Amino acid sequence: MPFAEAIIAATEAVQKEQRERPLTPYDEPSSDEDDDENDKPRYKDVFGSFGIQSSQTACDKPRQPRGTGDNPFSLENLPQDNKEDKARQLEGIHPDKFNGDRSQTTRFLATFNWFMLMNYRADIAKDPIMHSIYFLSLLEGPKCEGWVDAADRWLRHIVEDPSMIPRQSNTWKELKKRFKEAFSDYAERERAQDELKKLKMRNDNLDKYLAAFETQALCADIDMNDHTNLRTFALGLP
Repeated sequence: MPFAEAIIAATEAVQKEQRERPLTPYDEPSSDEDDDENDKPRYKDVFGSFGIQSSQTACDKPRQPRGTGDNPFSLENLPQDNKEDKARQLEGIHPDKFNGDRSQTTRFLATFNWFMLMNYRADIAKDPIMHSIYFLSLLEGPKCEGWVDAADRWLRHIVEDPSMIPRQSNTWKELKKRFKEAFSDYAERERAQDELKKLKMRNDNLDKYLAAFETQALCADIDMNDHTNLRTFALGLP
């Protein structure tokens, strides 16, 4: 057989074999019209089976802020590490120092009590010993140095033996009582007591009379609920 005829015969044999061989998925023609969404490979479980979301999946569910309205962020978005510690610190303007001037004793003590009441949640306000030490830190000057030293020694004894404090009292109450005894303006107290005896209600204005009586009672350092003082109050009524 000539060489050319042999080539032609071999070619025809190969083509015949290809026509008779079953088609495979690689031999099928690809067409956009023949594609079916159901025949496409599916990979959605590749990450899901390991509990991982793809970036596209994560974007489908954006995180929502926990606040509402114009401010979408709530207090929970703020760092919480020092929240409790900050709530226990003293806040506001601290009282001015007391230099031993007896005419300022009542005002200083009232200002201190207001400040501590505003900070009633602070650790210093809750602990009578710390409360007392902070109070002593506000006393300075030659007029009160000796008393502060004596109060400091007294506090140390209280820490060692708390039984020295009466059961119905505490360290701060006892220290405040000692402070008032040492720095009260007795002349002011006498003037306030005289004013209480002269005080009268005018123009049937009970609120004004009550406010004036309470003010003078505070300066006189008397108990409003004492029977003698209640009688003085009643004598000022018309």
